[in-house]
Amino acid sequence: MTGFGEGAFVPQELDPPRAAHASSSINWLVATLMLAILIAAIAGVVVALSSGMPTLAILIALVTGAVFAGQAC
Repeated sequence: MTGFGEGAFVPQELDPPRAAHASSSINWLVATLMLAILIAAIAGVVVALSSGMPTLAILIALVTGAVFAGQAC
């Protein structure tokens, strides 16, 4: 709301926003989780292909790719 005269609204100075960073322990946890997902996905694809189920292997690879793409964004 704006106005004129001595009672006019004057915006106050704000502190500049600080960048929020995750702590290093959270970063290590996410990295460990992503590594575990990658290893499990590779094992799942290998087992599915060796069992003669290429459709399941493709599905595992697509879901894993979507998880990594979501994490990258």
